[in-house]
Amino acid sequence: MLSMSKDRVRETVRNGDTLTKNQQKILDLLKELNIEITAQDLHLQLRQQKSKIGLATIYRTLKTLHLRGIIQERITTNGESLYQLIDHHTHHLNCIHCGKSELIQEKNCIVDRHHHILPEEKFKLYYHTLEFYGLCEHCQNL
Repeated sequence: MLSMSKDRVRETVRNGDTLTKNQQKILDLLKELNIEITAQDLHLQLRQQKSKIGLATIYRTLKTLHLRGIIQERITTNGESLYQLIDHHTHHLNCIHCGKSELIQEKNCIVDRHHHILPEEKFKLYYHTLEFYGLCEHCQNL
């Protein structure tokens, strides 16, 4: 489903909302990394590439790309935002004690089975997340 993000980028450009040079550079890095990443870690990655893009610009760009439906944001148990391209939906097990977050590999998503109930003409779904909160095995034994 990586093409979903590519289609949204094309749609954005088609609608006249072109990406700036900095926005494109950040988007390219997200594509290259293909992982969930914080804005601060993106900033570090860009600095390692000798980019002078500031942290405030990164936050603005992430918000813009998120609002355009190109990237998704997931907020961890400690309130930190993680960003990645929309290439699939995600489900996570989150430990409320240590903050560990584990991706659930699910092939038969309940939301996908009921996608037809969404009023397509009134609501454009870009992605969904499903988060479970509790204690990981290690923290249960403390």
